[in-house]
Amino acid sequence: MKSQNVFVLLVLASMMTAFGGCGGGGHDEHDSDGHAAEEAGGGHSDEHGDEHGDEHGDEHGDEHGDDVVSLTDAQLLASGVVIEPLGGGEIATHIMLPAEVGLNQDTVLHVTPRVTGIVSEVQGFLGQEVEERELLAVIESPELGEAKIHFLQMIQEQSITDAELARQETISANTKKLLALLSQDPTPTELRTQADSLRIGINKGRLLSAYAQMKAGSANYDRERGLNDKGLSTQADLLASQEMFYTAQAEYMAAYEDIEFSYLLTLQGAQQSAMVASSRVDNAERRLHLLGLTQAGVERITTEDDADIARYELTAPRKGQIVVKHIAPGERVGPDEPVYTIADLSTVWLNIAVYAQYSDAIQQGQRVTVRVGDRTASGVVEYVSSMIEESSRTIGARVVLENPNRSWRPGEFVTVRVETEKSFADRIVPIDAIQTFEGHEVVFIQDEDGIEPVQVTTGRRNDQFVELIGDDIALGTPVVVVNSFLIKAELGKSAAGHDH
Repeated sequence: MKSQNVFVLLVLASMMTAFGGCGGGGHDEHDSDGHAAEEAGGGHSDEHGDEHGDEHGDEHGDEHGDDVVSLTDAQLLASGVVIEPLGGGEIATHIMLPAEVGLNQDTVLHVTPRVTGIVSEVQGFLGQEVEERELLAVIESPELGEAKIHFLQMIQEQSITDAELARQETISANTKKLLALLSQDPTPTELRTQADSLRIGINKGRLLSAYAQMKAGSANYDRERGLNDKGLSTQADLLASQEMFYTAQAEYMAAYEDIEFSYLLTLQGAQQSAMVASSRVDNAERRLHLLGLTQAGVERITTEDDADIARYELTAPRKGQIVVKHIAPGERVGPDEPVYTIADLSTVWLNIAVYAQYSDAIQQGQRVTVRVGDRTASGVVEYVSSMIEESSRTIGARVVLENPNRSWRPGEFVTVRVETEKSFADRIVPIDAIQTFEGHEVVFIQDEDGIEPVQVTTGRRNDQFVELIGDDIALGTPVVVVNSFLIKAELGKSAAGHDH
């Protein structure tokens, strides 16, 4: 870059020489004329010398008395000088603060086994990218094995109660049909025919027997009444047949009511037992979930080999990178300590240390930029601590940075730029446009005479722009904004040549 600037200066020097400095050719012509005049006569020589001397002195003074550089557009382009109209814009002030890149703690997960056991396999290693539910390690856990066995026992118990409930539901339905049939007062033959397919157990025999005895007693009573009316039977026989009928009728009605009530109670008991068994299965399954088994893992229990009854699979709860690992085969682990730490590194935290003198200048929502080499990122302040850290005597502030390509690594120390204020200025120029010339800050403007310095008063500034105070330079005036130092150098060179 220095060699390029030297070349540009050489170009400018040759241009200025071509555009009318104190050239050597002019002095040679003057000396030749003066010598000829002396040979012609002294008086003419003096008159000519005075006239020519005055003319030369005035011309030299006019040309070099003003600090002006005259360059064509082609010359400006060749030298890399850029001229733009003066205008306004925003100036953002900022401060530079130290910061450390850290894990986004909102995405960090500590993976802890739910059961106590011995590690048999390790599948997850430090720095590995894992997907959700990816296997990290296998642990042999007696606690989990006992929970699985209990779960299987509850399933067996539920199967038994479900079968009993199905049987009682069948008995209940058939008993209901039989009671409805008996209420129609069928003949013994009709009853046997229609009730033959109804399976209700011992209650069927009890009902049919009581109904048959009632029917037989009723028939015998009717026969005795007919004989008694004809005088063929005694009153004692009539009363005996009557008693037998009423007794059979009472026994039938008692059996009917007892069975009608008891079959519903039996059904309700079977239903309750089935509900209790189902609840026990659910509770056993809940315990397995508390121990870390997924639904798919629970469903595999009934079909898995006995050798896997104590197998506990530790899986990643979410996608991320393993940043901490404390597990090895043969090690005894449990729910007391985490064995893995998984973090999502697609975002990181910038933990900024804010010095006490800047505490009032840092607020939530401020824009923060960090640049290290060719890496650049930006974000906004999301958190400012209300306490001062005792060790560093600084205030903590935090920014969440997007980190899609993992270029920002936790633990890295950086310097961040925090924008503290942003305001509009009527006149701003790039900071490189300001030069110090003859003890004053100046900018170079272009007018009809060329490029010349104008003294300015500066105001707010950052590392890119500076504000010009006052209206000495009108808005829209062409100002040198790039390579202004070349104009300054050329003016300095011209001034040195003029003094000589």
